[in-house]
Amino acid sequence: MLFPLFTNDGTPFSADVWDWWLDSIVAIGAYHEFFTRGAWEGQLEYHRCVTMILETDEQLQHVEAFLQEARERFEQEVMYFEATQVHFRLI
Repeated sequence: MLFPLFTNDGTPFSADVWDWWLDSIVAIGAYHEFFTRGAWEGQLEYHRCVTMILETDEQLQHVEAFLQEARERFEQEVMYFEATQVHFRLI
């Protein structure tokens, strides 16, 4: 999942938005994040990129609901979300 660091006019999102974001992510489960830089439609962009391992369909539903609200809070037309099934085992 990608979360922009700045609004479309280039100002940083408020601390309230990031507090909500962190509380929401932690409530879903374990996560890892890293910062990315890239270009979209000729504009340089910076994001927080989040990876989560979801173990239940319920967690997946929570992520989708979270992204629907995030889309509004981050004032985005869409939010990037990719989910794949992976066979995972600790050996």
